[in-house]
Amino acid sequence: MSDWITTANGLIALITALFGLIGTGVGTFFAIKNWITATKEKSAKEVWTMITEIADAAIKEAEKSGASGVDKKTAVINTVKASCKAAGIDSDLFLDQLSDYIDQTIAFVNDMSKKTAKTSKK
Repeated sequence: MSDWITTANGLIALITALFGLIGTGVGTFFAIKNWITATKEKSAKEVWTMITEIADAAIKEAEKSGASGVDKKTAVINTVKASCKAAGIDSDLFLDQLSDYIDQTIAFVNDMSKKTAKTSKK
């Protein structure tokens, strides 16, 4: 009878250990999943920051060109796409956002230029 109790205690200890191991595994899985998600989000934010920096530089160059507004915007987008391609970054996910960013930046610069011109005339 003593062997049966020892075996039963051993099985209970084994089952308890397995449940503990499974619980740890599930916790670890979710921790890794959250880490990967955070890393991807951070990467997307870093990529977007890089894209806006490239766009800002390209906008400054496009303004010097004297081309029309549509041609300038096309030049900026093409510059950003080429730069991202050279860096091995997929910029296609950000094209709509980039277009909006360019429009907002140009509107801001134009608005500031008008305000500066009005102030200097006074």
